[in-house]
Amino acid sequence: MPIRFAVLTDSHYHPQAEQDYGAPKMLTRSREVLEAIPDAVNALQPDFVVHAGDLLCGGSSFDLPTALYERSVDDVADVLAAIKAPFYCVPGNHDCDAQTGSMDGFARRFPLPDPLITVDVGPQLRLALANVYHACSGVDEGCGIWTESLDAQLRTAARQAERDRCGLLLVLHTWVLSDHTPGRGVVHNVEKLIDTLATHPAIAAVFTGHRHLNRIRMYRDVLVVDTACLVGFPLGFRLIELEDTGLLKTHFHTLPLPELNAASYARSAEWENDRWQGELHDRDTEVLLPRLRQLWS
Repeated sequence: MPIRFAVLTDSHYHPQAEQDYGAPKMLTRSREVLEAIPDAVNALQPDFVVHAGDLLCGGSSFDLPTALYERSVDDVADVLAAIKAPFYCVPGNHDCDAQTGSMDGFARRFPLPDPLITVDVGPQLRLALANVYHACSGVDEGCGIWTESLDAQLRTAARQAERDRCGLLLVLHTWVLSDHTPGRGVVHNVEKLIDTLATHPAIAAVFTGHRHLNRIRMYRDVLVVDTACLVGFPLGFRLIELEDTGLLKTHFHTLPLPELNAASYARSAEWENDRWQGELHDRDTEVLLPRLRQLWS
């Protein structure tokens, strides 16, 4: 049977938003989005669920008082507890306390990779969950840092996965590959990470969020999957299926909130909305992962 999992990102819950901020975000309606997530995910019966960060609206842009930030952590944790599958997440730049830059409040309800943890999620399949903010000193480190410590731990995990003939899926918040603007939205010291990806054949795919748009790219023989936000158009998440041949299938599921989705769509020009949702094969496609095929053959 294939392994099926959901990839969520950038749900940006704000308990008292007075404005939506930049498109496509709809922060004034983030409670509706949050409450729609468990039923939408559970209906697909995934084997596990992973969130690629920015569950909250802490950090730089949103000046929440600490008490309101901690309330938002509890709100999100309580609602997402209704997801029936095992749930994993990495922190985003907005998951820290805006007043202190600390993620202690987040770690009170969500396991915080410090800086990287691995977890077995299926036969010969393992997640590597990376916290690119573990060495950040404040609330404005938007892209995070790929540190020596992170790199060393990923390399160790990748070598062990290769010995175990186990595919490794890396999850971090920020992008690995640039788009039209070199370096924008990409984790700092990404060159180090790119070298590790290139030289460790157990790492089959990378999953990120942060930029609020869907994109799928292949770097050499590693698949890089960037996923759009949940809190605005296209208002959804991915379902991934992995077959034992190494074939990956992905389908983008929109939350059943058509009026909210339309309101978010109306905030951007058509070309911008096309960019948020990505081209057809950035949303729904099939890709044969050569590294998984080799590991699992």
